[in-house]
Amino acid sequence: MPESLIGRLALGLLLSAAIGGIGVWRQALTWGGTAGAVVVGTLIFAFGGLAWAIPMVGFFVAGSVLSALGRERKRALAAVAAKGARRDLVQVLANGGAATVLALAAGSTGKATLLFPAYLGVLAAVTADTWSTEIGGLSRHPPRLVTTLAVVPPGTSGGVTPLGLLAAGAGGLCIGAIGWLSLLLDAEPAGLKPVHVLALGALAGLAGSLVDSLLGATVQEVRWCPVCRFATEAAIHRCGAPSVPHRGWPGLNNDAVNFLASLIGIPAGVLVVALA
Repeated sequence: MPESLIGRLALGLLLSAAIGGIGVWRQALTWGGTAGAVVVGTLIFAFGGLAWAIPMVGFFVAGSVLSALGRERKRALAAVAAKGARRDLVQVLANGGAATVLALAAGSTGKATLLFPAYLGVLAAVTADTWSTEIGGLSRHPPRLVTTLAVVPPGTSGGVTPLGLLAAGAGGLCIGAIGWLSLLLDAEPAGLKPVHVLALGALAGLAGSLVDSLLGATVQEVRWCPVCRFATEAAIHRCGAPSVPHRGWPGLNNDAVNFLASLIGIPAGVLVVALA
């Protein structure tokens, strides 16, 4: 292993551990989530460099800040969601797994210039979905199912609101802006202009959020609490009663949907570069 890579691994480990520690302190991560964040952050920094690490840090920091907004109003979502506000190991890997693989491929093949737009597209997709969930959950208007536009309870998989869609677009644009700024640290900014990277962020962000909602409304596993007569993602509802299958594909939970939706960022990134 080259000494330069060893040095980047060591520095990435220190920086990721510090950020993970802050995540635990701010109750944004579980200990398992912290371990996942350290692995993801270390590998991305080591194989992609600072320009690749900065957008990932931006995704994590912004998501952590937004999750703290309106916690009292978001408590209603607990009736539907299978997990709490603190991200665990599986959630971290679902959001950061594809980005990590792209960073590993970039560092191993020397194709960083080619792969960076796809990487940024993945981060824009997961950021948009996070912002849509965190900000859309504060909407005063009930969500509507993306497939039928029927009104559904807050937190229902596949439910969207105008506020959530605006937040998704803003999240994608935010990652696009951070990505362009991070490219300024690179000797070879991939020939992408600010407008290209912003367009990439917006396109990948909205596409990722809509694909996530579409999968949530059609194939994601949704269960039913026979006691509360309420749809939920949890195997054990908050009332303590076991839930039963209701619709969707068994095992295709919210984490799996998040990962699949993140992949839409790859063709979105490639498309923007092709049209640039």
